[in-house]
Amino acid sequence: MLSHKCKYAIRAVIFLASRDKQMQMTSGSEVASVLNMPMAFTVKILQELARKNLILSTKGPKGGFYINDVLKKLPMLAIVEAIDGIEYFNRCGVGLHKCNESHPCPFHDTFKATRDNLFNAFSTRTIGDFCVDYLADEFFYSKQL
Repeated sequence: MLSHKCKYAIRAVIFLASRDKQMQMTSGSEVASVLNMPMAFTVKILQELARKNLILSTKGPKGGFYINDVLKKLPMLAIVEAIDGIEYFNRCGVGLHKCNESHPCPFHDTFKATRDNLFNAFSTRTIGDFCVDYLADEFFYSKQL
């Protein structure tokens, strides 16, 4: 499962990518407010994403966070990897340390298929694929995790 931090990061990146058409910087507090996420946590996540070059930031009174067309071409997996890592896609679904292909647990085959499909989805879909009209999509942005 993805952590809450990773889910917040994905939502924030999609929001910023969706705003790119307007070519405006967005403050961390605005991202948190529109997406109904905790402000301090959101700002820390945005700063981490900027340090890892998954979003861009500019300091100053007219500064903020934004995404360009180059970053929109990154796979969604880049966000997951930056926040949670990709170990989830190699672990046992029930947390058994000795579970593997040669010694599978009873849940192994079911979980592996789901895990591999999720990995494929995050690997092949780009940030830009998820851009939405954030003003028209109240459901996406108003729900808490």
